[in-house]
Amino acid sequence: MEESKALLKTIITYPWFEKSSVILFLNKTDIIKEKIMYSHLATYFPEFTGPQQDPIAAQEFILKMYQEQNPNKDKKLYSHFTCATDTENIRFVFVAVKDTILTANLKDFNLV
Repeated sequence: MEESKALLKTIITYPWFEKSSVILFLNKTDIIKEKIMYSHLATYFPEFTGPQQDPIAAQEFILKMYQEQNPNKDKKLYSHFTCATDTENIRFVFVAVKDTILTANLKDFNLV
């Protein structure tokens, strides 16, 4: 996980992607829901103070760790929890892209 956080930070701060939107897919939610029932996240991340056996609290904590890699809070980081068999991913991508285009256009016309 440390490597993927470092990679996200590299991508999100790289000058070539300065004006690009970033969509972060946090995959394998099915596995975390299974593992969290018998393994406490605080064992691996002592800073996690959420309840045991709570997949939502675990996901929120993990998402926050990735969001902290974005030093520019004006840059939108789209995030989505998914699993490999989730066929709804493409809908999320289209919504994220549409939102990005709309926001960019509103900024161009000084409406935001």
